[in-house]
Amino acid sequence: MRSYSQDVSHKPDIKDLQLLNAFKDLIAESWDELPESVVYDVKEALSKNTEDKAGKEVVTNVFRAAEAVEEFSGIITSLRMAIDDSVGMSGEDVKPLPDHMKNAIRTIFDRYGTYLSSFGPDETYLRKKVETELGTKLIHLKMRCSGLGAEWGKVTVLGTSGLAGSYVEQRA
Repeated sequence: MRSYSQDVSHKPDIKDLQLLNAFKDLIAESWDELPESVVYDVKEALSKNTEDKAGKEVVTNVFRAAEAVEEFSGIITSLRMAIDDSVGMSGEDVKPLPDHMKNAIRTIFDRYGTYLSSFGPDETYLRKKVETELGTKLIHLKMRCSGLGAEWGKVTVLGTSGLAGSYVEQRA
């Protein structure tokens, strides 16, 4: 019997211990706001000379993704808060969204899709993390709006592709 994702690498092969620890710290943290201690450790690991060039590249890419997600999460949260201010927290002043908010929602969704499609097949672990981090924010935004297109159904909290090769699947 072969598991569905038996041949999927769950994490990249990082030989340098300091880079590996930086990678694990980044993956374990929430990317809403990266802790200064993690940022410091990652920058320190990336600044040292190492023979593990591939591992250094992986950690660099994960760190860039974490910073991008942190910034993108802030934009999504700001838009959601603007929508809440516009309609009221309990929806007592519901009205059609202004065009600039509609355009912002469309732009956010398009950039989310573009960003996810930019990850290669060897970056499944990174795509899963980005889906998990941003998917929750997009679902919260989606819950505030009606009339969104069917493409918004593709946004999931867990990122269903994130379940393939997950710890849950391994244990099953």
